[in-house]
Amino acid sequence: MTTDPDDAKKSAVSSADGVARRRADRRRRLDAVFGNVLPDVTSDESDESHTGRSKDWFEAQRPPHYE
Repeated sequence: MTTDPDDAKKSAVSSADGVARRRADRRRRLDAVFGNVLPDVTSDESDESHTGRSKDWFEAQRPPHYE
């Protein structure tokens, strides 16, 4: 019995689709129970300053013993 290479490709694609579908279903169920409280991009990943203060302000507030 020989296997068709196209069948192998189709099964690999369908298994990858199945994994993605299961992950999406799991994510939907978790969001339904707990809500989606976390942002997609955290403040660590963004380029925005989380303090609202500039580097100059921090330099001005620096104690003398740090010189």
